[in-house]
Amino acid sequence: MPTEPSFRRLLSYAPLVVLGACAPVGPDHHAPAMDLPATFSQGGVKWKRQSPDSQPQPREWWRLFGDGTLTSLVEKSLQRNQEIAGASARLKQAREISNQARSLYFPDVNLGLGAARSKSRYRGPESGSDLSNTFSVPADLSYELDVWGKVRRQVESATASEAAARETVNAIRLSVAGEVAQTYWALRAADADRAVLDRTLEVRRKALDLLTKRRDAGAISGLDLARAQTEVATAEADRIKLDQTRVELVNALAVLCGSAATGSSIPQNPALPKPPSVPPSVPSELLRQRPDIRASERNVAAANADIGVATAAFYPSISISASGGLDSETLSNLFQSSSLVWSLGANALTPVTSQKWLRAQRAAAIAAHEAASADYRQTVLEALREVENALQGSTILEQRQKAQDLALEAATKTFDLSAKRYKAGLASFLDVVDAERTRLDAERTANAIRAERLALTVSLAKALGGEW
Repeated sequence: MPTEPSFRRLLSYAPLVVLGACAPVGPDHHAPAMDLPATFSQGGVKWKRQSPDSQPQPREWWRLFGDGTLTSLVEKSLQRNQEIAGASARLKQAREISNQARSLYFPDVNLGLGAARSKSRYRGPESGSDLSNTFSVPADLSYELDVWGKVRRQVESATASEAAARETVNAIRLSVAGEVAQTYWALRAADADRAVLDRTLEVRRKALDLLTKRRDAGAISGLDLARAQTEVATAEADRIKLDQTRVELVNALAVLCGSAATGSSIPQNPALPKPPSVPPSVPSELLRQRPDIRASERNVAAANADIGVATAAFYPSISISASGGLDSETLSNLFQSSSLVWSLGANALTPVTSQKWLRAQRAAAIAAHEAASADYRQTVLEALREVENALQGSTILEQRQKAQDLALEAATKTFDLSAKRYKAGLASFLDVVDAERTRLDAERTANAIRAERLALTVSLAKALGGEW
């Protein structure tokens, strides 16, 4: 059994415990409701709601392409990109603001040290003056009781803002990785086009040499030779233009990887691999891993907590204060028990004349929450659009590539037949030129479609927040 004084002391703390256990004022957070489809394109997987803490982490989707150079570039960009560095610094700032909010849970304690010497005069029958010394070691404590949950809502808002900043970093990392991948495949497409033009130039130069000899022998007129010279010059101009495009893409990759563009280089590689297989349908729940959606949802949570902070301002603030320390006229007696001084008090303040201002503040917080909710819904709708575009676009591009491959095969056959007919004297050189141009255009278009399929696969990975 506790003693009577101890029991009374426990009872004296009971009101504080009850006040601390009060639920914070203001609405509790709920993710904005949306009518989401079960799947994208087709299928039957239902949407599942999960808490933000259980969200999956995006995986290293760029490894799906099996390209060592791409993997190296993406990993370098994730380590050195300055946009990511800036977002990481803002995350540190948000984390410290969150720690600052948590510090409000604890009393504010100040400790001082003072010394003063003063002279005072007095008048009377025996006028004179006194000199006095004062030495003190004051300590002050103040603490506002979180009766209405204002501090808890502030911590909730700061924590949600920190989580939003963390997801923003993830979103920027995903965006940078996607931009690196898409720029890389554009570079490979330029290399593939350059390889096609190199082969075309080789064929056209051989034809030009042959026509030059035939013209010198008087077998043909200068018209066919002029046409052949035009085709060679045109192919050379197209190849030079690709050289410029390649320089710009290599420089863009250097900046994305946090390096100066000066002196940067990437080995040529004309290979355009087959993109990773894309499923015909993707469940909507995969959007859970999109960091921009998660960041937007955390912004809604922060705005909701701010409503609670604004609501708590209407209620009285209850605080306790205490002061104590040592105070003496002589330094030798400063640390004696007789020098001990202290005081303890409590006060409550309620707003009276600022009600209009407080109502406007709460209305502004509600409006901010509505805006954050609308931003969240818009982010989800944009995500749905991006995934649908990527899924359906992948299917369409696959069909286009099949049709273009057939067109390239037919154009190649037409060119071969035209060349044979020209050698046999059954067709003009203009027929050969037209057939060769058609074949070149068909091959470059086929390369463009392959590169577009690779870029669209990257877009799908970005739209889903990572690998599907």
